[in-house]
Amino acid sequence: MKLIKAAAAGLIVAFALAIPATASATNETVTSDFDMQPKSGSTFFNNAFSSAKWSVETTVSTPDPTILPMKVADLGFPDNKQMTFNPKNSMPVCPDSQVGPPPANMSEPVPNVVARCPDSVIGNGTAQFALAKSTALLRDGVMVVFNGGKRNGLPLIKVYAYSYDTQVGIYTEAVLAKNGRLKFDIPQLTADSAVTQLNLAIPSEEIVLTNWGPGLETVVLPAGIDKDYVQAKCASSPWDYRAVFSLGERDTNNDPIGPTIDFPVTGQTECNAVAAKAKIANVKVSGPNKAKRGKKTVYKVKIKNSGQGAAQGVKVKMSGKGVKTNVKAGNIPAGKTKTVKLKAKFSKTGKVKATIKVTSKNAGSKTARTTVKVK
Repeated sequence: MKLIKAAAAGLIVAFALAIPATASATNETVTSDFDMQPKSGSTFFNNAFSSAKWSVETTVSTPDPTILPMKVADLGFPDNKQMTFNPKNSMPVCPDSQVGPPPANMSEPVPNVVARCPDSVIGNGTAQFALAKSTALLRDGVMVVFNGGKRNGLPLIKVYAYSYDTQVGIYTEAVLAKNGRLKFDIPQLTADSAVTQLNLAIPSEEIVLTNWGPGLETVVLPAGIDKDYVQAKCASSPWDYRAVFSLGERDTNNDPIGPTIDFPVTGQTECNAVAAKAKIANVKVSGPNKAKRGKKTVYKVKIKNSGQGAAQGVKVKMSGKGVKTNVKAGNIPAGKTKTVKLKAKFSKTGKVKATIKVTSKNAGSKTARTTVKVK
């Protein structure tokens, strides 16, 4: 599903779906493609999250060599909580001591860094670098994205990039804000370096790069382990994509980078959606098969929602000779099971055949039965 092609400089430029737009200031251009697809099938849900595959490709063209591309990439993805990162508690966090601010990560090939946190990989990508006003760009930049856990309650990703030509590594990190923003500060490989192209995917497929770098190495970028890390829904269409790429003056004499120029990029794309349906699929009742008249007896009712949407307003009701009681179970997320306690008092003795009926506002109903001997 082709989502976005955009280019902008100076002022925000909006464009129509799938129509490339190009603008420039002093001949610099920024083009950014955003793509998000369902993990399976061709549609998202409009009322529930499902696993998604996310990627972004950005290219900066700077004919004037005094401009340094991409000092900052401030990406804005579908907001209104339509896209989230969801690190699993069971997935280990790659600590700063293994991949993080210098000196933990400096100047090591990607396989060495991956070996430190092999179970924390969530994405990968490639990059293109330029050095010292060179018109011959280095094509050998590779990246791996690691699970960084959370920072202040927000999902954190850690990105390690390495250039085989210069044998220098760089590190950056970002949190996905509640409004869908993901902001990277992009370091330099050397005193005068530029990132001119950035391709990033989460979760990623395995990438095998042949004839890569000065020694024509074969480089394998591992696939993302957590295929459910990105969740998305199409609550409203079109989706918005908003990004700002900050370019700065190149440092040719080991001087500090000068003032930056912001290049905003905006776009919209349609997303296909269907309603996720909930379904009460199974109800199991456990508890004593003997009770005393007038005494409280507690039963556990296990309810499974096998649907793709949340079951809303779930209620449990027990009825039979001499017994009538109910309890609210609330909402049950898609694919989850919930157990509630049902407290009953039997007013008549004898063999009671009780019916337990589970109902929901949007997930249908299901009935179970139990027999209780009341004395």
